[in-house]
Amino acid sequence: MKYRIAAAALLLYASAFLQAAPLSVLRPFGVAMMLPLALTVVTGLLRGPFESILMGFLYGLSADMLLGRTLGLHALLYAGVAGLLTLVNEKLYREKLLIQFAFSFTAAVITETLFFVFWFLLRGYDAFGTMFLRNILPMAVCNGLLVLPLYRPVARVYAWLDAVDRKRNRIGGNA
Repeated sequence: MKYRIAAAALLLYASAFLQAAPLSVLRPFGVAMMLPLALTVVTGLLRGPFESILMGFLYGLSADMLLGRTLGLHALLYAGVAGLLTLVNEKLYREKLLIQFAFSFTAAVITETLFFVFWFLLRGYDAFGTMFLRNILPMAVCNGLLVLPLYRPVARVYAWLDAVDRKRNRIGGNA
């Protein structure tokens, strides 16, 4: 269990660092890629409901802190997306690249659309269509592509953690 918490913390810190430093400079199509959202999708595809929702909430909270906007809104949206992904993750062949891209693209469209709907209702903006076409869709494509190289390394880390848990539980009990 200690290894799992350490690995989750390391993934969280790495995503926050990479989002703040190199990914803030890389802006394909003029939009920022959201590494915390991509890792939420990967976690939602790989893990069970509790761990996925918790990690989605923490990734969303880190995204809120990095973006400096409404604290907690991305956290709730990412937790919701992770929860929805866990409803279907056992029924899919998750290693297919098209499945990973489709779920990441859909998750990005859902979270950012809901975020901007809330933001537009709060601020009273009226150019939602332009925002959707210029920001949300290109960012969703970028996030869909960002998940593809992330899935296998994160899956290997989780497989290693599962192996360590099985070994510790078989040999040493609940140490």
